[in-house]
Amino acid sequence: MISSIPLSNNTVRSRIQDLSHEVKDTIISRIGQTKFSLQLDESTDVAGLAVMMTFVRYEFSGIFHEDIMFCKPLPSSTSEIFSMLDAFFIENSIPWNNCIDVCTDGAKAMVGNVAGVVARIKKVSPNCTSSHCVLYRHSLATKKMPVLLKQVLDNAVKIINHVKTRPLQCRLLKILCEDMGALFKSLLLHTEVRWLS
Repeated sequence: MISSIPLSNNTVRSRIQDLSHEVKDTIISRIGQTKFSLQLDESTDVAGLAVMMTFVRYEFSGIFHEDIMFCKPLPSSTSEIFSMLDAFFIENSIPWNNCIDVCTDGAKAMVGNVAGVVARIKKVSPNCTSSHCVLYRHSLATKKMPVLLKQVLDNAVKIINHVKTRPLQCRLLKILCEDMGALFKSLLLHTEVRWLS
């Protein structure tokens, strides 16, 4: 019976879109009923285009969930970034009052006192607090470290990236970690961090 179902590109694409809409609708209905926090992050896609990743963290049925709320091309100005967020909230009937915290990378475009995205969010959600991602601070702090320490860190990054970008090396590392009884069985891929301007 399964072999009789056509698997054309259109059918697969349609099913993926249906699943995507279902996940989006579920997340939106959940965050419309509870308090949530946002994390705004700039990233680049495989084509090298800047995108805005917006993560949402919320409690549902006694469990905290963290999901990607949306990923859209990154606008060029602060007002456009906020307008994009606001339009998404309005389009999906998400009340700004439910937003209790927003976490950013600390760039001026995000945290400016008057015109930053965080300031604009606080205007529509006065009880919202803000925080800065600690990873950005740590990464940026390492850019001014002593030369000897920087060489050690650079070597560690090369080793980690060598292992992470090769599937065989990843599997061998996992086996080694299991044999040694290590708490962790994989490495995180190191990436550069820069300020969102």
